[in-house]
Amino acid sequence: MKTNIPTIRSFAYKYGAIYGGITIAFSLMLHIMELTYSGSKIPEYINYAILFATIVFAIYSFRSANGRLLSVGQAVKLGTGTALIAGVFTVLYLLLFSNVIEPDFVERLGKEVTAKQLIEKMPNLTQDQIQQQIDLQTKFFWVSYPFILIVFIIFGLVISWITGLIARRQ
Repeated sequence: MKTNIPTIRSFAYKYGAIYGGITIAFSLMLHIMELTYSGSKIPEYINYAILFATIVFAIYSFRSANGRLLSVGQAVKLGTGTALIAGVFTVLYLLLFSNVIEPDFVERLGKEVTAKQLIEKMPNLTQDQIQQQIDLQTKFFWVSYPFILIVFIIFGLVISWITGLIARRQ
């Protein structure tokens, strides 16, 4: 008789993909409602809350499937793996969104969000200085892709470590 032992990898893929599906649907909803360029931080906070909940749920689901046994190391591996898969989904969707769905995304982001934020924070900037900042953002937007992965991994590491300390049973 073969016993099904849950693998961290399968749970990381499953819950990373769940996060990806939820946030892609959320992003498309924002796009349809024309809120993509609102400049609000609320969608960003909602995405982090979804990531937090996904990691915690993945860890508790793994623990349940593993006979209520969980070590902190398993929790950290699972949470970090889930965050990595979620980050990959986020980067792939951002590439698709900025190149296919909304090809002028980066330019519009600069004009509609960055310019407003620069004017609010530094009202004495000239129009040329603001345009230079927007041009730099457009030119180096690709730098955000690895940064997204790094932030997701660090977030996943911290959340899974804390969750692992709370949920551990050996």
